[in-house]
Amino acid sequence: MIVQTRLPPRSGYLAMAAVLAAAVLTPCMAGVADDTLVRVGLFYVAVSLAYVLMPYARRGDIPLVAMWVVLAAELAPLAAGQLISPRTTAADVAGVLMAAGPIYIARARQLMQGDARPRNRRATETRFA
Repeated sequence: MIVQTRLPPRSGYLAMAAVLAAAVLTPCMAGVADDTLVRVGLFYVAVSLAYVLMPYARRGDIPLVAMWVVLAAELAPLAAGQLISPRTTAADVAGVLMAAGPIYIARARQLMQGDARPRNRRATETRFA
């Protein structure tokens, strides 16, 4: 059963992404999410939620923005004089990959099965001379 809900228009994606990024960065900066499993779960939930709430965003844009959030989460402690932790960086990246990986695996399976759309799939059916 698919839940029929009204999702925000694409123009609201930027604001929604900013809210998700702030929701992830806040516990990371406050030191609440210092445990490895908590960091993995936090980034996994955030990226999964982004895919659910922004269905018309391109498949590659969400992990790209998520990696910028990972960078911000890791570089921000430098301002406080702390070193970058390889453990938390790996946990953040693992959370992003765990959420985005299945989407890319599903697309690879489609391509292997021959479901390749033409390059001009967004073009109109009629050609104007």
